Amino acid sequence: MTKCYLELRGSIKRGGLDLAADLARHLHTRQYLGKTIVVCERPSVLLPNVHKQWLRLSRTIQKQRAGTANADKILKYTRTITHMQHMRFVACTPLEAPDADVYFLRRNQLESLPMHCFNVYLSISLPTQTALDMLAHLPAEALLVDYDHGTPWRSLNVAPKRELEEQVTREWHAARTFLDERHIQPEILFGAPLHNVEAVDNALDTLLGVSHQFLQVAAAFNRSLELARPLRITKTTRQHYDTLTLLAHRVQALSTASFTPRFLETYNEDDTFYLYDSGRIYFRRASSLGFESLTEAVTRHLAAGRHNLAQVLRTGQVPTADFITPCF
Repeated sequence: MTKCYLELRGSIKRGGLDLAADLARHLHTRQYLGKTIVVCERPSVLLPNVHKQWLRLSRTIQKQRAGTANADKILKYTRTITHMQHMRFVACTPLEAPDADVYFLRRNQLESLPMHCFNVYLSISLPTQTALDMLAHLPAEALLVDYDHGTPWRSLNVAPKRELEEQVTREWHAARTFLDERHIQPEILFGAPLHNVEAVDNALDTLLGVSHQFLQVAAAFNRSLELARPLRITKTTRQHYDTLTLLAHRVQALSTASFTPRFLETYNEDDTFYLYDSGRIYFRRASSLGFESLTEAVTRHLAAGRHNLAQVLRTGQVPTADFITPCF
């Protein structure tokens, strides 16, 4: 049996708006992780309530996008909004709607599960054999989110979600060691109201020289973070995580012919806003630093000794002969 994980959330009125709102916020943090099933008593009732909350979240993100001048955030928000608007919620089985994203099912409809189903929400309890059958068909590292607390998961060898969160810490330590060995400190790159542009450029120049290794480290951390969400972390920790993700996004954009937005899916994902502090929204506008031509940028980087960054901007070629595009 594959190893799955369990998060016990507060018991909420079944099918009510409180459950729908919490489920939608939780799913928002995990929406890029394959398919989702919601096991409930009345799918036709819970589905429209969750979808209504989903649309409210989408509108909130549109307001966030309108309230920032940060190009990375605008790109991230635009991708998130588009993804959310195209997600399909259905109250039928995967055999009936194989292209859907979120399935609302009764407990007697779990014979067939969608492939790559990493999110399972339960507002009702399951008989032991039904739970065992479901676990046997879920992928490794799938997360069960139980609002009912009536299923004996401990006897079924389901691991607590904190193990996924501990893996994030281990991967962060590995990533931080990689950066420390190259004298890159995340806390000084994006810690001020105005980003430390020179420090960021220096970091990018260094990382472009080891882009393959760095993207492997960043991808491992990114994956662990994706699987463990939502996370309760401090604002400072989140900023450090965002710094690594943003560096990976920029190194990838500069050094690969085939661009993937995967890193943007975890960049600046403020879980505390969606799950714990929904009454407050913070906007921070970035001041314009002016514009320069490509030739001026290349000249500036060469003068500062950033030869890797200058070469990439000038030729579009990574300054390492053995670069391999990472797989995600």
